[in-house]
Parts: sequence; structure tokens; C-alpha cells
Amino acid sequence: MKLTEYNGHFLTLCLMATGTFAIGTDAFIVAGILDEISGTFAVSPAQAGQLISVFALAYMVFAPLTAWLLGNLNRKHILQLALVLFIAGNLVCAYADSFLQISAGRVLAALGAACYTPRAAAAAVGLVAEKRRGLAISIVYGGMTLAIALGIPFGTFLAKLIGWREIFLLIALLGAVALLGLSLALNAIAAPGKHSLKERLAPLRQKAVLTTLLITFFAVCSEHIVYSYVSVLLKNTQLGPEAILPLALLVFGIGAVIGNFVSGLLTDTFGSKFVLLFSVSIQTLSLFLLAFYVTSPWWVLAIFLVWGITGWMYLVPIQHHLLSLSKRFGALTVSLNSSVLYAGIAAGGMLGGLTLYTLPAYYLPLFSLPLGAIALLLTLLFFQGEKSHD
Repeated sequence: MKLTEYNGHFLTLCLMATGTFAIGTDAFIVAGILDEISGTFAVSPAQAGQLISVFALAYMVFAPLTAWLLGNLNRKHILQLALVLFIAGNLVCAYADSFLQISAGRVLAALGAACYTPRAAAAAVGLVAEKRRGLAISIVYGGMTLAIALGIPFGTFLAKLIGWREIFLLIALLGAVALLGLSLALNAIAAPGKHSLKERLAPLRQKAVLTTLLITFFAVCSEHIVYSYVSVLLKNTQLGPEAILPLALLVFGIGAVIGNFVSGLLTDTFGSKFVLLFSVSIQTLSLFLLAFYVTSPWWVLAIFLVWGITGWMYLVPIQHHLLSLSKRFGALTVSLNSSVLYAGIAAGGMLGGLTLYTLPAYYLPLFSLPLGAIALLLTLLFFQGEKSHD
């Protein structure tokens, strides 16, 4: 496929992807550097892990709020403002003198991320011909997947060499590259227009939509009760003389790329319900097994690969299903799903932190089992397939 088919906007799409790469790395890098942060600020790993929840909770609140408040602004200006806020938040984290300051930096970075990601996807759609819109969106969101595959494991490894503060500086630098590039390459883009809060919450009146959002919440919560504290869980697991954590995160990221790639194909072939049941079932089983094999490096790598694949499979059928439920509110339901996703991340981090206050880390995967089971039960009882309900 020739780059000219993107109407000369391939570079701009890559710059947008640079922003989502920085945001994806920032959202979850704390999971790989908990020990370093907790040591610096003399807090427990459980408390340090709440920095993931703080980011996720702030994103959940700010995403719909900023969409409502900034609906009449030029999209280019929104992207620029978002990246400025994101860069500032990471600089606050890098130079924080207290846990309260780094928490404030996470909130500021999340505000920028919540402004940026949905607008970047919407702007990408406006840059290309209609038949290329899906590919344009995949390039922008590909930055997020690449962050899971490479940014987080590489950042975790690099933090051991140069320090955790420098990782936040590098993330800010990536944001600055995206900001400068988009400021030069992107033309003004018309404002998207406002939806009232009542309109944005209207899809929740549909039982099928509400149930599907609950499936997202419990499925995400079940894995992030573990992922948020993976550095604590694997602290004493080694492959030869080296700690296994960076390699395990890399294997997870490779699995995420595979899962993200095949999920659309499987959903089109077998339907949303089958893919959702399959992915959540295998993810839940994998996490449960992790509790028993956490000290075995080869088992850990195998489980992380399967977990990465299935953990990045279930979001596509959920979004596919939400879009099929209502043509009128389809875009708004997907936006709500993004907020619920981050609510699940926040809740998982909080539940994991509470667990670590009273129990050893290897109990974390056990607590993911009932959460995953609830997601499966909701899918079996209420997930009806791809029928329109306008």
C-alpha cells in the first residue's frame, strides 16, 4: 500500500502515534518501577501502586468532562493543549520531592492524556479518505499497543540503569516531539461540536449497554489487580542471574500485539460473544495459574504470553457489540466504555493495594478469579450478539 494513499498525512499519523505511545507508556510504567518509587518516597509498594489508580481514575473522570467542555474548540488546539498538560505532568513527576507531588503530576498527565487520545483518533479520521479511516485509527492506537509491547518493558529495564525520574523525563520528551511535530504538520481542524452530559449518558438507559460496560469493568479489574503490582509479584523470580520482570513484560507486550491483531479477525469470523467468552476465560485461568507458578521462570513467561494475547482480545468484541446496539449512540457508548475501562484499572489497582497490606503478593492472582468469573457470568446471561436496538 502506497503512502500517497494517505493523502500525504502518513507522517502526521505517525506523530499522533508518538503521542499515544508516550501516553501508553506513562499510564502503566509505574507497574515496572514500584520498588524504585516506593524506596525514594519511603512508602510501601502497595501505596506506590496507587499512582496507577490515580492516573486511571483521573482519566476516567476527565475524558467525558473535557469532551463536553472543549467540544467547541479547534481540534488542533485541543491536541496542543493536551500535550502541554501531559508534558507538564511528567515533568512534575520527574522532579517531585514528595509522594503528594508525584500524585499531582499523575493527575495532570492524565488530564492531558484524556484530552489527547480521543481527539487524536477523531482527527486521524478527518485526514484520510473514508475507505482508509480504519487504518488511520489503527496507526494512532498502534502507538498504545507499541507502548505495551516495547515502551513499558524497555522503560522498566532502563530505569534500573539510569533511574526512574529519567524515565518520566524521556516520556515528557516524547510528548514534546509529538507536540512540535503536530504543531508544524497539522492544519486547523474544525471543532467536533458539543454533546450535553444528558446526551452522553443516554446510552446507560439501555440495559444491554449497561451490562456490556459492567463486563468491561470486571474483566479489566480482574487483570489489573495483578498487573499493577507485577513488579512486587515477580520480585524474587529470576531467569538465570537476571530478574525476569523486564522479559516478562516484553513477552506480555508481544502477546498484546498478537491479541490486538487477531481479535478483529476472530470477532468477524465467530462473533463477539464467542471471542469475549474465550478471551476472558483463558485470561482468568492464566492469572489463577500464576499464583501457583510465580517462582518458575518458564511458566511465568508462558503465562504472560497467553495473558497478553487474551487480555488484548476482549476489548474489540466489546466495542463491536456496543456499536451494534445503537447506531444513534454508538460513538458515545464507545466513549463511555473507555471511561469504564479506566475505572476498572483504577479499581484493580486499589483492590491490589488493599490485598498487599494484609497478604503476600502471590495471593493477588487468586483474587482475579472471582472478578473474571463475574465478567463471564454477565456475558453468558446477558450478551445477546450483534443486533441493533435503535
